[in-house]
Amino acid sequence: MFDGKIDFMDFNKIKINYGGKLTCRKVFKRKYVIFLIISLICIITLSSILATKDKKISGILIEIKEVREQKFQLENSINLIEKQNAEDKINLINFKNQLEVIKKDLEEKNKQEETAKNKNKEKISERDSLERKSTTLSQQLKTEMELEEVYKQKISSLTTLLNSLKIEYEKLLKQRGDITDDSSSIKNSKIINSIEALTIENKIKGKIKNKCFDGIEDNFNPLYFHEKCDNSPLLVLIKTDKKERIGAFTKASFEGLEIKRDPSSSIFNIDDGIYYPLANLEYSTIVCDPNELPQFGVDLQIKSNGQGINSFPENYGDKNINTFEELTQDHAFTIANLEIYKVEL
Repeated sequence: MFDGKIDFMDFNKIKINYGGKLTCRKVFKRKYVIFLIISLICIITLSSILATKDKKISGILIEIKEVREQKFQLENSINLIEKQNAEDKINLINFKNQLEVIKKDLEEKNKQEETAKNKNKEKISERDSLERKSTTLSQQLKTEMELEEVYKQKISSLTTLLNSLKIEYEKLLKQRGDITDDSSSIKNSKIINSIEALTIENKIKGKIKNKCFDGIEDNFNPLYFHEKCDNSPLLVLIKTDKKERIGAFTKASFEGLEIKRDPSSSIFNIDDGIYYPLANLEYSTIVCDPNELPQFGVDLQIKSNGQGINSFPENYGDKNINTFEELTQDHAFTIANLEIYKVEL
C-alpha cells in the first residue's frame, strides 16, 4: 500500500511500497509533474513577490528621487539662506557701523546742545543785564531829557536876556562915543563885528584904530605892509577859506630885520574866544623881515602868496596843548581875508 510518502531519491522504496507495480519511469513522471507544478507555483509566487518587491523598489526609488530633489532644493535653500545670511551679516556690520557713527554724531550733537545751552544761559544773563542797564539808561535819559528841557528854557531865557543886553550895550556905547571915526573901519570888517572888537580891546588892553593893511586890497605885498604898518602895535586878523578865524597881537613893531620879544603878545582863536600868551617870556614874539609879512614866532606865519602856516603850539600857548588844531584844521591853510589894524595903548 502507498502511504502517501514519496522519496524521489529512493526508487527501491517506491518499488517495495507499490509491490513492484509502479515502475521507475512512472514514478519519475509523476514526481516531475509535481515538481513542475510546485516549481511553477514557486515561480509564480516568487514572481509575485518579486513584482511586489519591484513595485516597492520603484516606489522606494521614486521616494529616493523625490528625497534627492528635496535634498537638492533644501541644499539650494540652505545656500540661499547662507548667502542671505552672509549678506545679512554684512548689512548687520554696516548697520552697526552706521549706528556707531550715529551714536558719535549724537554725542557730538549732545555736546553742542550742552554748549549751546550754556551759551544761551550766558546770553540770557547778558540780556537780563542789558535790560537792567537799559532800564537804568532809560530812567537816566528821561531825567536828562527833563533836565535838557529845563536847560533849553534857561538858555532861551538867557539868550533873550543877552540879546537885550547887547542892544542896550551898543546903545550905551553910542551914547558914550566909544566907537569913534578912527575905529569906523571895524564896522566894515569882513572878519569881526563891533562887539567882538570891544572884547578884543578888553583882552589886549588897547584901542583898535584904523586898518593899515588889507591882504586882498594890497595883494599880500610885504612892502605895502611895512610901509603902512611899521612903528606901531598891531592887531592881525585872519579868516581862512574854511571860515576859521584867528588873531594875533603884539606891542612890538615889525620894522627892521631881527627877532623881538613882547611879554604882552598873544595869539587867539576868535571863534572860541581863547587867548594864548607866550609860553615863556624868553621865547621869540615876532620875526621881523622887510621882505616878509607878519610872523609870530614859528606858530603863525603869513606868506606873500596868500597862504598861512600854523605850527602852534611852539612859542605860544600852554605846553600841555599838543595839537595845531586849536587854531586851524590844517598846518598850511589858505587865507580868505587878512586885516591888520594899528592899536593905541
